[in-house]
Amino acid sequence: MSDRRTFVKRVAGTAAGMAMGIPVQTRASNGKGQVFYEEKIIKELPKNPLVLFDNFHSGNRRSYSWKAKLAAADHAGFDGFEFVGLHTDSDTWKEVTDLFGKTRFKVMGFHGTTQAVIDAKAPEIDEEIAKIVNNVKALSQLPIKPYYSLSLSGRGELMGDTIAESGSARAKDRHWERAYKIIAAFDKACKESGIIGALYPHIHWICDTPQSTFKILKGAKATAIGPAFCSHHWYANAASDELDKVIKNEYMKHLNYVVLTNGIFLPSNFQAVRFNEGQIDMAWMLAKLYEFGYTGPISTQGWRIGGDPFVACKQFVDTIKALRKRFSEHPELYPLI
Repeated sequence: MSDRRTFVKRVAGTAAGMAMGIPVQTRASNGKGQVFYEEKIIKELPKNPLVLFDNFHSGNRRSYSWKAKLAAADHAGFDGFEFVGLHTDSDTWKEVTDLFGKTRFKVMGFHGTTQAVIDAKAPEIDEEIAKIVNNVKALSQLPIKPYYSLSLSGRGELMGDTIAESGSARAKDRHWERAYKIIAAFDKACKESGIIGALYPHIHWICDTPQSTFKILKGAKATAIGPAFCSHHWYANAASDELDKVIKNEYMKHLNYVVLTNGIFLPSNFQAVRFNEGQIDMAWMLAKLYEFGYTGPISTQGWRIGGDPFVACKQFVDTIKALRKRFSEHPELYPLI
């Protein structure tokens, strides 16, 4: 294992024999609650919608209009756009939904967060839950129902010296109980409104690793929403289980939202970078998602990436397309053969 990758040697045919398709392991069930994995040959790779997360154009002493950001996503080749931190009862929300309706996009994302897990914000938990529920109801009324990824933010007493020593590593029973309460309400609202919901992990916060994500979903008795997988937050945390173990967790059958973002990582933090310029092997990562059978949206983030944001976000689309072309035309170069 190197750089959080594992390569499993497969007993398969020659490269010429593999030209008919790409070998992947797929999740299956015998209908009796038992899950197993079987190898299949796929002739066509999943066509995941690619979504631009709204932070490529943020920071770095600049500002862009919503019209400019949506146009950048369109011309870069994205299939959708993910709005971040907006209130659905605001004038801004009306502006962006009107603009979105004039685009060709078929996928809309919505990302929200609440700090009501940490002690300083705990008195606001009921008010925060009401906002989340209202957001879900508002989203369900749109012509294109967005997916809703929710994070449980706030450092406070959860902050440690390193990423691995923060967040869930410092959480006490009171923090977990607050997380369960929030996510139970989120799950119920999504189920009633028919909205796809995902619990988003983030370094330094209570939900920061796949294990903490699964724990919160279980504690909340969630049945409608699923876990999100974010490459950069997974990779950054040394306490995160390795990916092969993560994807075999029962909750991953509800995986409905993935973020692929690269970075330069330190024990205490990381810096996002352009898609193919960081430490994460994105060819391997994408292949692992294909192997798992994931067909949902793939979003990407660009917080504080310098330079031209259009060039930065377009590199993501171009790299994904190039990888798909390589995997299809040269299956002998597929990372998991």
